[in-house]
Amino acid sequence: MKKNSLSKKVGKIATKENAKKAIKETGGFIAKNKKEVAYVAAGVVGIFLIYKIYKGLSKASAIFDEKIQDVDVNIIVDSTKTTISKEQAQQYARTILDACNAMQPLYGTDEEAIKQVFLKLKTGDDFKKVYKAFGKKDYNGNNSPPSSFIRFLDNYTPRDLIYWLREELSPSDGQVYTIVKNRIESAGYSF
Repeated sequence: MKKNSLSKKVGKIATKENAKKAIKETGGFIAKNKKEVAYVAAGVVGIFLIYKIYKGLSKASAIFDEKIQDVDVNIIVDSTKTTISKEQAQQYARTILDACNAMQPLYGTDEEAIKQVFLKLKTGDDFKKVYKAFGKKDYNGNNSPPSSFIRFLDNYTPRDLIYWLREELSPSDGQVYTIVKNRIESAGYSF
């Protein structure tokens, strides 16, 4: 008995008339709430598109970042005249890059971080070691190398460390400018 009454209830639910009634009610709801339904649909599509763009840019970013790091600067460093290791040079190069990309409340250069690095460079060959570790990074003057989707909309050019420092520092920066200028010129470069 129970099985038979259950099948009758299911039969009533799944009839064509009930399906038509449900479709008509749904259509009526959509017709009454066109604006809200459009907002929800646009939100769902927007979230989907943002997700797809993010995933695509993440893949492109990995490829792009590898490409930047492969740029080598040909320079001869006299190891007998250095006071820092290769690992320290790499760390100092990273610190300078981060200092140029400083993003406290607004974009700007962290001159103090650059000064602290250059105070640790005792010889011109120390600078050359950092210069070589830095290589060439894409530069546009605003948080470079690019790290977001904006990289596809802007024109970045690979530049060496001296170029970066010339663009980021000026005589008005006082002591840090003087320290950087003296160390770069001790390596045989003009600043």
